[in-house]
Amino acid sequence: MSINLVAVGNPAGGVSAFEGIGAITGTHQFEWLSAGRAALYRTGRPLDATCIEKARNLALSAEIDLFVTRKPIEKKAVLVADMEATIILDEMLDLLAEELDLGDAVANITSLAMNGKIDFGRSLAARTALFAGTPESLLERLCERMRFTPGAQRLVTSMKNAGARTVLVTGGYDMFAEKVRDACGFDEVVANRPEVRDGMLTGQLLPPICTAATKREVLERTCSALGLPAESACAVGDGANDMEMLKIAGLPASYRGKPVLRDLADFNIVHGDLTALLFAQGYRESEISN
Repeated sequence: MSINLVAVGNPAGGVSAFEGIGAITGTHQFEWLSAGRAALYRTGRPLDATCIEKARNLALSAEIDLFVTRKPIEKKAVLVADMEATIILDEMLDLLAEELDLGDAVANITSLAMNGKIDFGRSLAARTALFAGTPESLLERLCERMRFTPGAQRLVTSMKNAGARTVLVTGGYDMFAEKVRDACGFDEVVANRPEVRDGMLTGQLLPPICTAATKREVLERTCSALGLPAESACAVGDGANDMEMLKIAGLPASYRGKPVLRDLADFNIVHGDLTALLFAQGYRESEISN
C-alpha cells in the first residue's frame, strides 16, 4: 500500500529539508501546501521501515513535524478537540490552585492523570474537593488569563468554513470551556460542571462526569448524527484522557503530547502550531482562515 506524507515546519535550512524528505522517499515532485512551510508527498508505492525512519530523522533534525499515513490525505468532517494544553496552553485547574496556594498538590495530581498513572475521574474529584469554598468569581477572573495555543482559532474556523462539525470536549470546568467555545467558534462544548452554591464551589462535581470514555462517545455520537463513520473525524489532545477518542478517529493527533499519547497518535505536533493539523488534511494556505 502506498504511503502519503505531509511535512510541516519552518526549518532554518529552508526548502532543502523538504527536498531531502522528497529524495529519501522518492517523491521529488512534491506538492507545496504552503510555500516553504508545508509539503505533501504522494509516493504511489510502499515504503519500507528504514526509509520512513530516515525521513523521520531528517524531519526531526530540521524541526519539521512529519505526518506519515497509508490513508488518503483528505479533509475530515468532524473535529473533536481537548481543551487544556491543546486548544489553550494552560491547565486551568493548576492556575486556580496557584491562586489558592494549592499549586503543588493540584499540579501533582494533574500530572499523574495526564500521564495515565491514576484514573482521571478520581483525580478530578480529588482536585475539585480541594477547591471547596472558592468564590465562583475567581474562576471568572481566571478566564482573562487564558492563553490560546497558536493556530487554535484558525484550525476551528477553517474546518467550520469547510463544512466540518467542531466539538470541544474537556475534563475541565464548563465555565472555562464556554469561554474557549465562544472565542474559537466551536459548534458544541462538553465539559464538567462544578457544583456552586451561594456563589461558592462546594467541592463536588455535578453528574455526568466527562471522562476519557465520554470523549470517545462524543466523537462517535457526532459522527453518527452526520451519518458518518469515526474515520471521518480528526481528534486532537495531549494526555491520557484523550486516548480513547484518538483510538477510533480517522486522524488521531497530539499537540505536544505526553509520552503515553505519542505512540497512539498518527501525527504528533511538536514544533509547529495547530494549523499543522489542517495541512495534515490537505488544506492549502489559501484555505486557512486568518
